[in-house]
Amino acid sequence: MNSTLKDLLRRVYSGVILVIWIMAPYLLLQQFAIREVYWLKPSAFDRAIPVNFYALWFYFTYYLLLAIVGLSVSKTVYLRFLLSVGWAVLVAHMVFFFFPNGVSREGVSLESAPIFYEFLLFYDEPRNAFPSLHAALAVIACLAVCQCCRYHPIARCFVWLWVVGIFWSTIALRQHVSLDLIAGAVVAVCSWYFVSWFHRDEIEQMRDK
Repeated sequence: MNSTLKDLLRRVYSGVILVIWIMAPYLLLQQFAIREVYWLKPSAFDRAIPVNFYALWFYFTYYLLLAIVGLSVSKTVYLRFLLSVGWAVLVAHMVFFFFPNGVSREGVSLESAPIFYEFLLFYDEPRNAFPSLHAALAVIACLAVCQCCRYHPIARCFVWLWVVGIFWSTIALRQHVSLDLIAGAVVAVCSWYFVSWFHRDEIEQMRDK
């Protein structure tokens, strides 16, 4: 088995483990709370963005973005990406546990909602909103791309615009409010630079291989 295929299989395997790390506690914490859930209020900015079911297409491209980044960046950047996501998810889950919160979907007319939105409602309760994991993981993916594409400004701008579209979609679908997104972005940036310091030796060892 050649080294390229081995690397791909390692990434797929670690990606599956990462998905379990993200989703298992997330789904559990949607059903369980140690205290009363705090419902976040939309700001004037959030209310100015109308409900738009076409945003579903941008919303679900979040998973495509993570997959593309996970399979295409260099080994050292992938390790930093993997560890950053792991730490960001841990921080978010701790907040969800100690500070249960959510965003009301008030104002969304389910009568006109497409089937894909109903699917979203089925697996994603209006809980675990602050900080937004959608925002945190999208920003980490974007930071990974920026590190790999330092001399390709068009690619970097494209990915940042992609992230902005994902942010918009979360508000347009009433999955998040802007405060969630800001908090998620802060968690992402802190995790990214924390990993570069705390896991510096592991990243250097990967670079030497």
